[in-house]
Amino acid sequence: MYDNVAILKTDPVVTYDSDGNEILTYSDRTVYVMPRGVYASEFYSAGQLNLQPSITLTLTNKADYNGEKLLEYEGELYNVIRPDWTAQRDSISLICERRIGPNGS
Repeated sequence: MYDNVAILKTDPVVTYDSDGNEILTYSDRTVYVMPRGVYASEFYSAGQLNLQPSITLTLTNKADYNGEKLLEYEGELYNVIRPDWTAQRDSISLICERRIGPNGS
């Protein structure tokens, strides 16, 4: 059921250190999720847009989702491709693709 956790990350606040290096700071919120795979139709539709959905995470309460575009699940960063508001009445599913590269970017 919903015994896994994900960390929703807000858009970053950009600050700079004394050398002028950019520092990104996120506000995090932990939510309970149920992971599942990606349906074939979703995978192929996203592929036409050069997106690669790799996981769907269903949140227990759709009120927990505030439009975040980034999340962390099991130590990996994911971009939220799109929310699916129609999955259940009280829950919401987030179709996500794994981020690649340093810091997941």
